[in-house]
Amino acid sequence: MPRINVKDTNVHERTFNGKDGKPQIIREQRAALDLGDGYELPFRVGLGSGPVYSVGAYDVSPESFSLGRFGDLELSRYLKLVMVKPTGAVAPKAA
Repeated sequence: MPRINVKDTNVHERTFNGKDGKPQIIREQRAALDLGDGYELPFRVGLGSGPVYSVGAYDVSPESFSLGRFGDLELSRYLKLVMVKPTGAVAPKAA
């Protein structure tokens, strides 16, 4: 199953003037898509005004998918990622 790997918490910001002349800021974080073949495909995750993703492995949230006008599968411009729980993680014992 494909995984999204976030390796650092650096946020890249770009500023430009919008159509209305007001400054706009694009916030992005770098991540990589791991298809399981040993090679990763780097890409940018748009953060909007949302929080920075911490370092770790993620799956794409089902909220990021939708159907287009003609029934095609579409992926949201601003992906929502869900952290993958490490395998072998043991829940703490109740006191």
